[in-house]
Amino acid sequence: MSRSPMPVEMVELDRGDPGFPERLEMLGDTPERLFVIGQIPSAPMVALVGSRDADRGMIRYTADLAADLVARGLTVLSGGAAGIDTAAHRGALDAGGSTVAIIGSGFDHMYPPSNRELFSEISQSGALISEFEPGTPPTRWTFPKRNRLVAAMASAVVVIQASARSGALITARIARGLEVPVGAVPGTVSESKSRGANGLIRDGAALIEDASDVMRLVDGSASTGQLNLPEMNSRGKETALSAPVPVGISENEARVFDVLGETPMHIDDVASTIGLGASETGASLMSLELSGFVEDRGGKYFVRSTG
Repeated sequence: MSRSPMPVEMVELDRGDPGFPERLEMLGDTPERLFVIGQIPSAPMVALVGSRDADRGMIRYTADLAADLVARGLTVLSGGAAGIDTAAHRGALDAGGSTVAIIGSGFDHMYPPSNRELFSEISQSGALISEFEPGTPPTRWTFPKRNRLVAAMASAVVVIQASARSGALITARIARGLEVPVGAVPGTVSESKSRGANGLIRDGAALIEDASDVMRLVDGSASTGQLNLPEMNSRGKETALSAPVPVGISENEARVFDVLGETPMHIDDVASTIGLGASETGASLMSLELSGFVEDRGGKYFVRSTG
């Protein structure tokens, strides 16, 4: 992967400094430092997240929705990825509004490289934010870790065209734990890329059709049910089941056990949530599985054993 020069505009923002996003204090693992290019807007932010492989209709819809939201005084927040994220940022910029991208790498490894010009434009009217030091490349664990910042900084999260295993659902789950309102845009039931968003609506997320629906989500007047996602704690992770942590397991195994719940969780998400390396997490999961405390559901997805 090509490495771009370190932007000279980058500043380091320590926790407690003026301008450090107060909403990040909701997290149990608030970053001690952020790296920022640009100026973080003061207006409330709405996160628009979804598939990297979105179809053209949803790309147009997302750009139009972002434009309508900035026209109503909101800042559009997303993760700078291809697909829905890019459409959200582009729609806000083309409408003359502000947008914020939270990056899943150091700024000298911004991904995807095709968005380099977009990232430059974002920094002129909004901000690029990362908790990862320069030199950190994008990996499978940095993106889920990035998602918790997206969820915490948003006044509402809207999921647009997401599959059943989309990273956007991680953002929705974390938002749920932080009591951030969650909405989703419905899609065609036969389309696999719509199953995640449709599932959120089925489970209680607000149905989003236009900017008016998003505004009602932000101000708390949207008609939503109890979002039937796993219960989350203040760290944005599933609340533990009623069973106590088993006696006699190691500290790392206890941390792994604590983060698991009834819903299958990928090993990469486990590692990023508790801050362990992949090898340490894998070893702990194997030990817990051999002891009967954890079940492997296939595809590197694990749940706490109820047997």
